[in-house]
Amino acid sequence: MRTLFKTAAEIDGSLRAAGVRAADAMALAARSKPYIWLETAEVDDEAEIALGTTKVGGTPDLPATMPWPWRPPYPDHEERVKVAQAGVDFLNPQDMAALQAETLEEVRKLLQSSEFEIFATESAKVDYGNFSFDFLVEDVRRTAEPAPLQFIAQVDLANIWSTGPVDQDIPREGRLLLFYDTDHRPAGDRPADITGARLIHDLTPVDSLKRTTPPAQLSAHKQTTGFRPQRCLLHAGMWPPYFGSPEWNACEIKARAEKTVDAWWYEVTRDGHDHRFGGYPLQIQGDMQTECALVSNGLDLSAWNSKAAERLKSDAANWLLLLQIASDDRAGMMWGDVGNLYVWIHRDALRARRFEEVRVILQCY
Repeated sequence: MRTLFKTAAEIDGSLRAAGVRAADAMALAARSKPYIWLETAEVDDEAEIALGTTKVGGTPDLPATMPWPWRPPYPDHEERVKVAQAGVDFLNPQDMAALQAETLEEVRKLLQSSEFEIFATESAKVDYGNFSFDFLVEDVRRTAEPAPLQFIAQVDLANIWSTGPVDQDIPREGRLLLFYDTDHRPAGDRPADITGARLIHDLTPVDSLKRTTPPAQLSAHKQTTGFRPQRCLLHAGMWPPYFGSPEWNACEIKARAEKTVDAWWYEVTRDGHDHRFGGYPLQIQGDMQTECALVSNGLDLSAWNSKAAERLKSDAANWLLLLQIASDDRAGMMWGDVGNLYVWIHRDALRARRFEEVRVILQCY
């Protein structure tokens, strides 16, 4: 199990012990934030998990009068189909055969003659004329239709605050329930990807909640089947900012020192990820706060270095992590290649309780 730091002083000491310069260790520790680790455990029956409590997977506890959350059609569904079709066209038998020939030439340089002959013989058995990727386009065509979202997790906010502190603007009552489009799994890098996620802040008394059965449409496709319920044990912790984030940049750590911090990071996380509420993410790819600042204002990531993007980047630090949901074998969750879902909200939206404005980002290896 990875290290759970309780205080900024523990982070400072751990970094210094790993060879990180004192000034860098102090800067990272000073900008550490509290978070709550959601440690999951399997249950034989979801009835073992009390109504309204924090859990990952299973079925949501909703007010009896609340309908299951559905998404509308994606407003850019025509562009999504066009992109998918272009990808399938690239995978036509002629191009794939040409790619196969190029690959054989590269492999020939790496293998001995006898080994290459075996490889070439096996490769020749693959008939790309029998391959069809049209189903990929048909899947994307469903973005033009409304569809139910899959339940991912719910968080009891009173339970969070009784475990430890988080950002002061996070409410202390009710529950947050996350729903996501597991059919199309939007990565969050397009403005319209907000269509595929819903975060609900529900203040209904627990005795008025109902464990809600998913609509039949969610079992129509393998990728939209539900996740196994996981009980959550909560732990309070502290965590420093990650590489490339606005808070990391504010620490002004020299490039040559980053390798030492990176080695420390690997050691204390064991290269593993977790479910967590608040604080900083364990990110896999790039800076998500800046990504949120751009896509929430109608820019996709191709505009990262544009003048319009530069004007928006100063607002990146106002995007806060609410929830990180990791790939979880016990729950049957896999986000891309062992990735995570990250739920972000702008501080203004958080203060106004506009949870419908959250951005969900999927990152993976």
